[in-house]
Amino acid sequence: MYAIYEKGEIVEVRVDDKDISRETGNIYKGKIKRIVPAVNAAFVDIGEDREAFLPLKDFCPDMVNGSLCNDVKEGSSIIVQVKRSAINSKGAKLSCKIAIPGKYLVLLPYSSHVGVSTKIPNDLKKVLKEQIKDILDSFNEEGFGYIIRTSAVDVPDEFIIEDFLNLKETWYGILETADAKKTPSLLYEESFKVFSIIRDYACQFDKIITDDTFIYRQIKDYCQTQFPNHKIRVSLYRTKRESLYSVYNLDSVINKILGTHIWLKSGGYIVIEETEALVAIDVNSGKYCKERSLEDMAFNINLEAAKEIIKQVRLRDLGGIIVVDFIDMKDKDNMDKLLEFLIEGFKADKKPVKVKGFTSLGLLELTRKKSEESLIKKLSSICTVCKGKGYVKGEGLILFEIEKKILELRPFVKVRIIINPRLKEAVSNLIKKMKLEGMVEIVDNITIPIDKYKIQRVE
Repeated sequence: MYAIYEKGEIVEVRVDDKDISRETGNIYKGKIKRIVPAVNAAFVDIGEDREAFLPLKDFCPDMVNGSLCNDVKEGSSIIVQVKRSAINSKGAKLSCKIAIPGKYLVLLPYSSHVGVSTKIPNDLKKVLKEQIKDILDSFNEEGFGYIIRTSAVDVPDEFIIEDFLNLKETWYGILETADAKKTPSLLYEESFKVFSIIRDYACQFDKIITDDTFIYRQIKDYCQTQFPNHKIRVSLYRTKRESLYSVYNLDSVINKILGTHIWLKSGGYIVIEETEALVAIDVNSGKYCKERSLEDMAFNINLEAAKEIIKQVRLRDLGGIIVVDFIDMKDKDNMDKLLEFLIEGFKADKKPVKVKGFTSLGLLELTRKKSEESLIKKLSSICTVCKGKGYVKGEGLILFEIEKKILELRPFVKVRIIINPRLKEAVSNLIKKMKLEGMVEIVDNITIPIDKYKIQRVE
């Protein structure tokens, strides 16, 4: 587990998932099992439990057995990259549009497109693009495409060239591995998630601390070889009296992440509910009562809630469609100020976030790139009682069902009901009401879930 600490608080928590099929960015040599025109996609065997999903729009020319997209056939071998890891019942989402991230560039070996990170200011984009194209032209005889990362701004030419050559070498190594390996096979993965974190932040860290000796050596070697001109302090935490987990209060942060309610300092609160399709966030006034004007109250709570939402979206690694139900405001200027606040606040997020604005129903819609499960999904497991629904049958419904099942078994001499102990009193009262004492045996069993029961005739 890795935590990113900024300005005195934890802003991101990332988990190194040992299940490699869940790692976004992995590159595989897969086999096309089925092509389904109805969903405009192919299903690919990448050697994991579930077949992965490959949209046909993400095919590239000269990718499949040396043939064009139109000639793709079931059984063909194909080089693919995981764009979104397996989530719940869905297999991984793939693309043939390979992208290999480096320190300053992202190599696009099956494209000639040259792009610039959306986080680079507009007035710099054109100049930077032309500048780096001039630098790399003589080293890019293959005509590879690439995306210029924010870390490339104000970097010496030799650093850009070295990064580009390293990426090319990585790609040719992947192709050699693909020729040598059977289908399906894993061709490329990052050794440690912490490497991608360091690269994503382009050495913005002042200090990296770990309590694992092996990881400490790996990080130190990586920083020295990949970022020799950046001085990052890499420290090994040796104090056995208190763990790093406790020093940075990570347990408290995790417990809050696992909760749905987040209280605001003003007395208001937000509720975050994650579904498979979207994330719903509700803003409530709670105990807030400072303002006399309803409009001022709504704006102040919404502004405070927006600050917390920016923090929680990043901390929980929420992705996909996110819908926020702010407290209703009538003043358009206040709504515009809230939008600007959100747009500005999300600029610090490493994942692309698009604030779409308010819908006709007054809900704020935004999207954030979803490449893997949210943090809460990684840190928790499905409840064995409610099966992930978040609720179980109420006592009234269970008693109603038991009564109907008993009546269906008539005629009988004796019936046995096995229930959870918490229902024993209620079921006993039901049997008395039905005037079946002596004919129904009630057996309590702590292993029976609260909303389950067994009814059987006794021979």
